[in-house]
Amino acid sequence: MASNTSIFRDDRLRANSSGNAQIRLIDGTKIVVGPNADVKIDDFVITGQTVSKLTVSATRGAFRFISGRSKSSAYSIRTPNGTIGVRGTAFDVTITPQGTNVALLRGAINACDRSGRCQLVRNRCDYVLIGRRGVKQDRLNSDALRNRSKSLFPLLVNESNLNRQFRQRGSGCTVKNARLAPDRIPEQQPRNIFRALFSPRQPTANLNSPERRSPEPNSPGSNSSEPSNSVSSSPEPAAQSGGAPASAGVPNNPGNGNAVGNAGERFSGGSRGNSANAPGQSSDSPGRSGSTPGENRQARNQAERRNN
Repeated sequence: MASNTSIFRDDRLRANSSGNAQIRLIDGTKIVVGPNADVKIDDFVITGQTVSKLTVSATRGAFRFISGRSKSSAYSIRTPNGTIGVRGTAFDVTITPQGTNVALLRGAINACDRSGRCQLVRNRCDYVLIGRRGVKQDRLNSDALRNRSKSLFPLLVNESNLNRQFRQRGSGCTVKNARLAPDRIPEQQPRNIFRALFSPRQPTANLNSPERRSPEPNSPGSNSSEPSNSVSSSPEPAAQSGGAPASAGVPNNPGNGNAVGNAGERFSGGSRGNSANAPGQSSDSPGRSGSTPGENRQARNQAERRNN
């Protein structure tokens, strides 16, 4: 094969232990035929500048596949152990007697064995083995694969012989230590650190306990200084010391608990005064109340004796 050689359907590409061929299809799909590779173009259907169907069969060796601008459903990779579905992807494949080894470099793939068991792989530097026992997934830089992956995927070790558009910088997948600490449950942090520092949350009080039950607004034990808007149903307060008793229910009483009206003043109906302490006319002294406030009782008695 020479440079600018055309590739058609059913063409088979083979390479020896030092072989290296870089192929670019019309839709931008790139295929690198690596050492000891045997790759065949099974289906190659072109629609304008895109590919409506592209099926590549590989039987041995190592190769790299980089999808182009065609739809992902148009690509399919077949191996002796299963199939690889492409989803906007770049990956390396090496076929060995143990199975089909795949190193994901970009995007995602759907790896399926011959019995139809599939596994979706979507992380860069993931490793998949498609074999007789199904699909197994690991990391290229895991303890079990870190040293082995360098010889398993020769295109990852040295990309200096590849053109820039065929490189994927996948060598870092084989040198990093994959020993990771197990995931820890993150501690719950307050949403506002200043609120947590300066205004710690107070313990919730049990409102049903007797010692924490707050007094009623109008109860005697309440220390609230705000006036209550509720109407009290308690009886009228008692009269002050030395004054007249309460006179609730008496007509024309302003409700201050004291007798009202002037001594000797006559009201309609023959009653003097309008309180309970002015019950009406006195038989001894018409026009004067028997208990007129402010009158000297002793002077009144003397006047009555003189009249008699």
